[in-house]
Amino acid sequence: MVRQAEGEEFLQTYLRNISNNYKCAVGLVLGQIVAQKFTIIHLARTPSTQNEDITVKGSNNCVTDLDQNWIADHAKQTTRMLPGGVHVLGIFIVSDEDIFNPFNTKIKSILNEINKILLLEIFLSGSNDNEKLVLHYSPKYQKCSTKSYDVNTFSVQPVDLKFVPKGNKLVNFECTYIIDQIYYFKKNDAAGPLRKHIKVILDEINRDLKSAIVLFDNDIKNEDEKLENVGKKKKASRGSSNKIAHETSDTNKPVSVTILKNNFMPYAEKQLKLIETGGQIKIIGEVISRIWLNSKSTWGNAVQAVKDDIMRSLISRMEMHWDSLTEEELGEDVNSVHEPPRRVYIILPESDVTISDYLFPGEGAEDIKTSLDELLDIQLRDDLEVLDLEGQAGTGV
Repeated sequence: MVRQAEGEEFLQTYLRNISNNYKCAVGLVLGQIVAQKFTIIHLARTPSTQNEDITVKGSNNCVTDLDQNWIADHAKQTTRMLPGGVHVLGIFIVSDEDIFNPFNTKIKSILNEINKILLLEIFLSGSNDNEKLVLHYSPKYQKCSTKSYDVNTFSVQPVDLKFVPKGNKLVNFECTYIIDQIYYFKKNDAAGPLRKHIKVILDEINRDLKSAIVLFDNDIKNEDEKLENVGKKKKASRGSSNKIAHETSDTNKPVSVTILKNNFMPYAEKQLKLIETGGQIKIIGEVISRIWLNSKSTWGNAVQAVKDDIMRSLISRMEMHWDSLTEEELGEDVNSVHEPPRRVYIILPESDVTISDYLFPGEGAEDIKTSLDELLDIQLRDDLEVLDLEGQAGTGV
C-alpha cells in the first residue's frame, strides 16, 4: 500500500516562489506522522553557505553540490525550535534534475547525515521515525513528486502527496512542568565540567517523566483513543440557551496537561545505604510546554509528545548555555548560579502551531528575528505576536 503525505496549499505556493529565485534549493520538511501518514506543517529552505553561489537563476548549483553537513546542522538547529510531536520529516528539493530515477545517492547521504546528527542527542530527536520523506518540486513542470527513504533498511518507497485547502483540525495542549530539586554527587564524581553533571541530571529527569502519570484536563485518558472528540460537548439539556456558546468555547480551548511524578521507590530498606557526597546542584524553574497534534493522533501520542517537548526544550537550552560559557566558567568549582536561556513562542504563519526560540538574560523579541529568518525562512512581521510565557527568571540553574 502506497504511503500518504498531506500538506496545505500554501506550501505549494512556497515551493513555487523558491523556484523563481533559485535554480537548485534544498530545505527541511517539518511535520508529524499520523496513522502512517506524513502530515506536513512547514517547509524551511536551508540557508546558503558562505561559499555558495546564490545568484538568481544564473547559479550552476546542482544536487551533487549540496553540503550534507550544512543541511544536517540546519536540521539540528531547527529541531530545537520545534514543539514535541513535530519532527524533521525529511527534505525538499527544488530542481529540474531527475532525482528519483534512480534515487540520487546524494539525497541518501543527506538523509543519513540528518539522522546521524539527530540521534547523537536522543532528547533532541525524541520519538523520531526511520522513514524520511523526500519531496521534489520541478520548476519546469511545476509539479511535485514524493518518495520515502528508510535510513535503516535503505529501501525507497513511493508516496502519494496531496495538497489540500485545509488540513485536519489541530489540538492544542498546554503544560507547565515545575522542576525544584537538589541533585547530589558522590565524592569521586563531583569533579568535572558542568556539562557532565547536567547530562546526569537530564537522564534522571527523563526517567522521572517516563514513569510519570499524565492527566489531561484532570483526567486519565485511554491512550488508544483518538483526539477527534476533543472540544465536543455532550448534548446540552433541553432548554439550555448556552449550548452553542459552550461548544464554540470548548473547541478552541487548549487541553490542560498535568504531570504527576511517580514517587514509588522499588527498593527494600536494606538496599538503601549512606554515601559521602562531594557536591550538589539545585535546579529550580519551570518549562512551559505548548504542543499541537493532528486530531487523528491518539492520547498516547499526546503523552509522548509532551514528554518529548520537555526534554527537547531542556537539552536545547542547556546546549546553548554550555556553548555560551567561557573556559573559566566551564571549569569553575565554586558556588555559582547559572541562568540558561528562556523559551519564547512564535506562531507560524498560515498555521496555529507555535514554535520556540530561546533568549538569554537581557535579550528580547528582536533577537529572534535572525534565527527565524535563517532556520525557518520566516520574515517576522512587526505585528507577529511573540509569547514570552516563562519570563526572565529571578534565579537560575
